[in-house]
Amino acid sequence: MTKICAASGRQFEIYDRDLEFYKKISVPEPTMCPEERARRRMAVRNERNLYKRKSDMSGEQIISMYHSDLPYAVYSKEEWLSDKWDAMDHGIDIDFNKPFFGQFETLQKTVPRAAMAIFHNVENCNYCNYVGDAKNSYLCFGSIFIEDCMYGNPYHSKDCVDCFLVRYSEFCYECVDCERLYHCAYLQDCHECSDCFFCYDMKGCRNCVGCVGLRNKSYYIFNKEYSKADYEKFVKDFSMCDPAKVAFVNGKLAELKMAHPRLAMIANKVENVSGNYIFNSKNCFECFQISNNEDCSYNIQTLDNKDCYDMNYTEENELCYEYLGNYRNYKAVFSLICYGCSEVWYCDYCTNCKNCFGCAGLRNKEYCIFNKQYSKEEYEETKERLVKMMKETGEFGEFFPIKISPFAYNESVAHDYFPLSKEEVLARGYRWREQDAAEFKPGNFVPPEDIDKTDESICEKILACEVSGRNYKIMPAEWKFYKRMKVPVPRKHFIERHKARLAKRLPYEIHLRKCDMCGADIRTAYDSKGGEMLLAPLATALRVYCEKCYLDVIY
Repeated sequence: MTKICAASGRQFEIYDRDLEFYKKISVPEPTMCPEERARRRMAVRNERNLYKRKSDMSGEQIISMYHSDLPYAVYSKEEWLSDKWDAMDHGIDIDFNKPFFGQFETLQKTVPRAAMAIFHNVENCNYCNYVGDAKNSYLCFGSIFIEDCMYGNPYHSKDCVDCFLVRYSEFCYECVDCERLYHCAYLQDCHECSDCFFCYDMKGCRNCVGCVGLRNKSYYIFNKEYSKADYEKFVKDFSMCDPAKVAFVNGKLAELKMAHPRLAMIANKVENVSGNYIFNSKNCFECFQISNNEDCSYNIQTLDNKDCYDMNYTEENELCYEYLGNYRNYKAVFSLICYGCSEVWYCDYCTNCKNCFGCAGLRNKEYCIFNKQYSKEEYEETKERLVKMMKETGEFGEFFPIKISPFAYNESVAHDYFPLSKEEVLARGYRWREQDAAEFKPGNFVPPEDIDKTDESICEKILACEVSGRNYKIMPAEWKFYKRMKVPVPRKHFIERHKARLAKRLPYEIHLRKCDMCGADIRTAYDSKGGEMLLAPLATALRVYCEKCYLDVIY
C-alpha cells in the first residue's frame, strides 16, 4: 500500500506485515512516513541541554533538562521519587468537547516532572540524563551499565570518554559505533580490537595505527605489516598531542577510507533484516542500531525487543508501538519514559502501571485516565468513548505532536538527526531556543596541545570553545584520563565534539541502489550520490558493495 506522508508530502509504503501488526494492537495505519514519525518522537527528548534552576518543591538549586522559563513544576530526582507528593492529586476531568492533546498538555503542565531522567541503580551521576545502572559518570546520555564514563552514550562500558554508541568497551576515547574495544582511540565501526588508533572497519585487530578494513591483524601501520620492534618504534615516536603528526595520520587514513569499499548494511548474526547496524536480530525491517530484536520495524537504537514498531532508545519491550525511553514494557503505545508498564496508552513517565490512558507521573496504578481513578468497568467504557472521540478528531493513532513537546526543537535529539534551520523550525510552528549569553564569557586559559604541559590546576580554569565560544571546564577525573590516554585536552565544548561525531555517521535512511561490483540490487543507508557526511565532496567515488562482494574483497 502506498500513502502520502501528511508531514512531508513524500510517498511511503505500508507493507502487509505492517498491516498485520497494526491490526494486532488495534491502531490505524500511520499517516506519516517512518522518518517523520521518528522526528516526532525524538522531538520530545532533550538529552544534552541542561540548565540550572530551582526545585519547585524545596527551592534548592538543581540541574535540569527543563529550562527555568518553562511552565512545569520540576523536582529533583530524590524529591520526585519521594512520597511527599502524589501524581493523582493533579488529575483532571475529561472534556469530550475538546481535543485530547490539548487536555494532555494541560495535565503535563500540572504534574511535577523529574529534573533529569535518571533511572535505576544510579550512583554519582548527577550530570547524566536518561541513564540507568550507572556509576561515577559525567555528562553521559542514554547510557546503561556504565562506570567512570564521560561525554557520550556508551553501553556496558567503563572508562570511556567522548564515545558514541560504544558497547562492551573499556578505556576508549573518541570512538564511534564500536564494540568490545580496549585501549583504543579515534576508531569507527571497529569490533573486538585493542591498542588500536585512528582506524576504520577493523575486526579482531591488535596494535594497529591508521588502518582500514583489516581482519585479525597485529602490528600494522597504514595497512602495511611491521615487525613488533619497528611498530613499537613508530608508536614511541608518534604522539597524539602533536598536531602535525595527527594530521599526517588522519590524511593517510582518509586516503585508505576512500579506497575502501563500503558494506551496504552493517549486520552480524541476522536473518531477514534491512537497515543498518543490526545485530543478533531476526525479521526486522528499516531498523538502525538494534540488537536482539525480533519481528520489529522502524526501530532506532533499541535492545531486546520483540514485536515492536517505531521505537527509540529503549530495551526489553514487547508489542509496543510509537514509544521511546526506559524499558521493560508490554504494549506501551504512543507513550514515553515508562518502566515496567503494560497496556498503557498516551502515557508519560509512568512506572509499574497497568491499563492507563493519558496519564503522567503515575506509579503502581491501574485503570486511570488523566490521573483519575476508575473502576475496571468505568475505565473500559470511558477509554472506548475517549478513543472514539480521538478518532473523530484525527488524534488516535498519532504520537504526541511536536508542538506540545516540553522542549524547543533545537534542544531535542530530533535536531541531531533531522536538522532544521531556525526559520524552518518556526515556519512549522515549533519552538526554537536561543542559547544563554551567560554561557559565552571569555575564557581565561587556552589548553596547550601537549597534555604533559598541564597539571591539575587546569580544572580551575574557564575554557572557551574554539568553535562556538561556549564555556566549559575540565573535571579532575577527565584530566587524569587524558594523561593516561596521552591525548590533548579538548579545545571544543562537549556539544561541539558530539556534533563532530554525529557528522561521521550515516543518516537513518534506506536507499535502493546497485552493488558497485556485481550490479545486484541492494538496500543501503548510502544513497547513489553520497556517503558519510565528512566525505561529501568525494562521495560519488565511494563504492558500496553487497555482502558477498564485500566479503570477497575483505577476505
